[in-house]
Amino acid sequence: MFVVGGGVLAALAVGTVVALAIVQQDGGSDGQAGGDSGGQTADTSTDATASPTADPSFEETRLPPLPKPREFIADADKDLAPFTADEFYAGETMTVEGREYTKTGTDATEDCTEGVSAELGAVLTEHGCVALLRATFTGSGAAVTVGVAQFPSEDDAVAANAAYTRNLLPLTAGDSPEFCQRGGCRTTTNQVGRYAYFTIAGNSDGTPDSGDGTVAQQAARDGNDHAFSRIILRGETQASASASALVEERRNNS
Repeated sequence: MFVVGGGVLAALAVGTVVALAIVQQDGGSDGQAGGDSGGQTADTSTDATASPTADPSFEETRLPPLPKPREFIADADKDLAPFTADEFYAGETMTVEGREYTKTGTDATEDCTEGVSAELGAVLTEHGCVALLRATFTGSGAAVTVGVAQFPSEDDAVAANAAYTRNLLPLTAGDSPEFCQRGGCRTTTNQVGRYAYFTIAGNSDGTPDSGDGTVAQQAARDGNDHAFSRIILRGETQASASASALVEERRNNS
């Protein structure tokens, strides 16, 4: 009995030891559940705030300034378009604010004493006038001759306009009527860029004009406005062509 009892005790002792050993293996040496070995875990995450790759940079490219129309009509080195009556007075009519006039004759000369009074011819010559274009338009019982003089520079045109003395002579060639032969005519003078421009207008039947608000007075003003618009168009056309050439050159060099 004693032996058997001793065996039972021995078995119980062995079981206790095994149980303790199992508890220690499961619980770990430091007694914390889960078996944390206490070692450091490698950090494999990336830094979310790291700087991104810098954006690529490009060399700044600028187009040269586009030419302005006024630059062309003021500078003889840029104002290279032909200056002819057919080109300048293109078309068969002159229309200003709905008032239409028919072109009845044109004239062009490099002698600026022709087509003007002796006094005005002297002024134009003194300031270097290189060409004078004239055209006559008729409408609503009035006739008007528009004259445009070209000078070497804007300063020359300004000086000629300031020294203006009457007057442009009416162009009565072609289908133009005989007008302003007995006085009573309306005149204007003006300047833009290297151009001075003048008008003389009267009644188509040749009778003298007088008073305010007449068709001849309106025709003189309309001729003045038409000359201005044609000169500005000349500058715009050349500026546009120059801008197109700049764009094409940049495209070919890119």
